[in-house]
Amino acid sequence: MSQPPIPLTEEVAPGRQGQVFAPGQVKGPRLAGRFADGKHGEFPLGTKTTLGRHPNNTLRLVDREVSKEHASIERVGATFLLRDLSSSNGTFVNGRKVRELRLRDGDEIALGNSRLVFHSGETAGLNSTPSTSPGVTVVASAQSMPAFLAQVEQKEDNEFRPVEQLNDLQALRQDYEKLRIANEFHRLVGMERDLKSLLDKILGVAFQLLAADNAVVFLATEEGELMPQAIKRRKETAEEVVVSDTVLKRVAETRSAVLTADAILDSRFSSSESIVAQGIRSAMAVPLLAKGVLQGVLFCDTRERTNAFSEKDLKILSAIAGQAAIALENSDLTRKIEREAVTRAELSRFLSPAVAEMVVKGQVELLRVGRLAEVTSLFADIRGFTSMAEADSPQETVAMLNTFFTGMANVIFKNEGNLDKFIGDCVMAVWGPPSSHPDDAMRALKAALEMQQEVNQINKQRVESGKAPIQVGIGVNTGPAVVGYMGSNERHEFTAIGDSVNTSSRLCNLAKGGEILATENTVRRAGPGFLVEPVSMLQVKGKEKGVNTLRIVGLSTTVPGT
Repeated sequence: MSQPPIPLTEEVAPGRQGQVFAPGQVKGPRLAGRFADGKHGEFPLGTKTTLGRHPNNTLRLVDREVSKEHASIERVGATFLLRDLSSSNGTFVNGRKVRELRLRDGDEIALGNSRLVFHSGETAGLNSTPSTSPGVTVVASAQSMPAFLAQVEQKEDNEFRPVEQLNDLQALRQDYEKLRIANEFHRLVGMERDLKSLLDKILGVAFQLLAADNAVVFLATEEGELMPQAIKRRKETAEEVVVSDTVLKRVAETRSAVLTADAILDSRFSSSESIVAQGIRSAMAVPLLAKGVLQGVLFCDTRERTNAFSEKDLKILSAIAGQAAIALENSDLTRKIEREAVTRAELSRFLSPAVAEMVVKGQVELLRVGRLAEVTSLFADIRGFTSMAEADSPQETVAMLNTFFTGMANVIFKNEGNLDKFIGDCVMAVWGPPSSHPDDAMRALKAALEMQQEVNQINKQRVESGKAPIQVGIGVNTGPAVVGYMGSNERHEFTAIGDSVNTSSRLCNLAKGGEILATENTVRRAGPGFLVEPVSMLQVKGKEKGVNTLRIVGLSTTVPGT
């Protein structure tokens, strides 16, 4: 289905849902750029703007790569906050996938096939640096004639020689120059971790130490392609910075800094016609290397005069690149740690802390394709919850459930189980993949006893507050189940399903308040140490034959960890 045409109107009426205007018509905060159908336009931003494929969004993007509710942009004070709404293909800002980001003027937002630039609409002050657009063009060899004048091997060497090894003035000069550049870099860049701001400051250092007209930072993608991420011009101009792909390839392949005199040809002429050059310019390009890995390329040029840069300038730019590579690596490490912290916090809501840590470190494989494995599943359900909910206010019911769920989750995690889900007033936990233990059945039964103890503690507080105590029935079973990620493409969870899980749920339904029912198989696998009472053969729903069941009433001192 094709996207409806973008309406181009004479008068701007911000607030009209879905209205996209011709470029230049919107003056306030806005998104401008190329939409999914290839047309250019602008969209005014209100207090909250939602973006997605569904017609109910403030800005509808008819694009199969865009989710129904893809992202939102919300005004927070004087700024705008972009949030990804758990979209399938992600939201990208300046080429980086983000979950939540405070937007800055000039940020490029990519959603599916749409490329939109955020404009704050604020007027720049007299002393402010004009914002720059991505205006960088990489031209093929047919449009450029680079002459390589010098090449310096880029070394990751930031050490200084001991004083006894400084035998001549030249060595002292070299170390002093490295120290000067490092000091200047850290003075201006400091502990900056925001990528966009960091790149701008790196270019600022280059401008301060070199007589460049233009500077560009290219960063390497996961596929190894060099993409322009930041640009700085000494003079405000609409001209794009033209970079030869021959120069970029030389730097990437040799891992060396290069000094060139580059003739950029007019793109209107083919290589077989007369060469019409836009100008001979001096240019330098140096690799950004961190631990031998190419992070990107730092490029500078000037057209003020031929051979404006010298080998000394090339060495200065190389030193800047060395410091920049370290800063970029630290910034990337910081973002990785932040992402891991978020992932760890999310996982810790459902997995035991130990298992969550293993998942974050990649030590456990959470299979997207289900597999058969032995698990011990536990269900704990509040008896008479409907009647309690009718008697109490909604606020009191929610408070009681939160207290109950918190106590149950703590017991599950203490015994290294996985909190599978909350089902109304019921808790489901599983011992098994992604981190199985030989004594999972014992851990589950021990957790069941501790859950009832936790309920007793909760009831003491409820009685003291004049509230009725709660009663919880628990069912436990061990057996084969299918484990893995299950659900839709947009929402899924790691869980276990199968007859053995259903059996533990049925036992939970049959258990009275304060009672723990477990199958004979679970008790046998748990080993000695549990005090049990026989229960008559139970007929559970969905099974033709009865289930051999035991009541768990306590444990002896032979159970590990008691």
